[in-house]
Amino acid sequence: MQAEHVWLMTDAEGHLLDVPTLPPCSRIEAILLVADARGASSVRVPPAELAVVTRICGDLMEPAAAPENWDALQ
Repeated sequence: MQAEHVWLMTDAEGHLLDVPTLPPCSRIEAILLVADARGASSVRVPPAELAVVTRICGDLMEPAAAPENWDALQ
């Protein structure tokens, strides 16, 4: 059995749009999870209050602690 992750959209009446092509003469098991109101393709945007006061200071890619201080490497 192969798993395939597919996002399906519905119209205002709840009917499926762009139904995917399925293999002929096959039984399909589907588990449908309804996404929240934002949808699957929504872009996350920070609150406007943070956009005014947020500043990037320093190198974001450099670790805060030296590698020899990490417990995970021991």
